[in-house]
Amino acid sequence: MRYYQVSVSSEPKIIGVKNGIYQIEIDEKRILQNTDYDEFKSFFNYNNKDFWNSQDEIKFLNAPVIRSKLLKRAKLTDIMGYAPEYCFLSNIYSDKFLKIIKEHNLGNYYSFDVDIDGIMDKYFLLFFKTIKSDEINFEKSLIVTGHKILNNLKYYNIKNYFEFRTFLFDNPLATFEKIAISKEHYGKDIISIQATGGHFYSEKLIDFLLDCGITGLQISYKNSIVLEFV
Repeated sequence: MRYYQVSVSSEPKIIGVKNGIYQIEIDEKRILQNTDYDEFKSFFNYNNKDFWNSQDEIKFLNAPVIRSKLLKRAKLTDIMGYAPEYCFLSNIYSDKFLKIIKEHNLGNYYSFDVDIDGIMDKYFLLFFKTIKSDEINFEKSLIVTGHKILNNLKYYNIKNYFEFRTFLFDNPLATFEKIAISKEHYGKDIISIQATGGHFYSEKLIDFLLDCGITGLQISYKNSIVLEFV
């Protein structure tokens, strides 16, 4: 089974706006009235240093309905960017999208209601339990610096997570060409990995989403990091 990185489209003809980033604006003033919002916002925050080790605690959050509005000229799609963004919750998803992926192998995931002014359809923030960086098999992964176009690609042998952290400090622009993860994840249709900051979808799920007319997808068929299961 092949996997490809999937993100949200930035094409104006698809999303309707030219900012290249988002279609939805969070109306935080209306959410601040909810007493659960502080806990939610503190948890999904860059300053929550224990976030990745406490992912299972998400199910205990009493999350408020996230109030928002559609930007002028923005189009509704099934996957949308929004701002200001909560850390680790990239994009807003339609009910249609959620119903489709529920029929696939997702592992643990969590959804949070999003209300868009004047829109009757349901939308959600989604979080998929994420493979932490220290769970990657670095010895069987490929890390590179440089660019193919500049013909200056350089490959590195990294043995473990601690060596990777030191390497990344000196080489902040380094990227993965291949990531090796446990074979227990093989077969999942959406895989989230901390080190990449994005989601990998199975080719099967991608094809199904496209057949169902899901909009707003941006699929990296040519430049996706390769997943290997070991």
